[in-house]
Amino acid sequence: MADPAGDASSPASTGADEAWHWRFGAELFNSTWDLIDKADRSAEDDAMMLLGAMASRWHWSTVGTAEQLATGDWQVAHVFSLLGYGDVALRFARRGLATAESEGWDGWRLASAHEGVARACAAAGDAAGRAAHVAAAEAALTREPDDEDRAAIASQLASIPPIGAG
Repeated sequence: MADPAGDASSPASTGADEAWHWRFGAELFNSTWDLIDKADRSAEDDAMMLLGAMASRWHWSTVGTAEQLATGDWQVAHVFSLLGYGDVALRFARRGLATAESEGWDGWRLASAHEGVARACAAAGDAAGRAAHVAAAEAALTREPDDEDRAAIASQLASIPPIGAG
């Protein structure tokens, strides 16, 4: 049996591996987003949504910048929140927020990270954490100059379910 790592057509040997990771990271992120937005997700859709978010994040871990890593962590947290796994959602949302803070982001990027933590707190039943991170996101949005970016994150904030909502 041939060694796939030594195969001349393998991504690692052609230098195409970076492009491959970028492509699949983006495609999986987008297909996961489609499932997040799907109103009538089935149990199979939920499984594919989770797998897509995790796979996208894995691809970004190979080639992404801080922006892709934080966005990937945010999407994984969002999916776990939707599925009711608040504790795992918090782990990924906090990673995304830590990246945003360490990179010195403000405006919509910082607001988005706080939105992710607020959503995860809601899924975990943490009303105080939800409120604190919604407030932090709203404060960051006041420093966002772009109306469209501000509106996009404000819409996400408005979609965070109250504590105890399914």
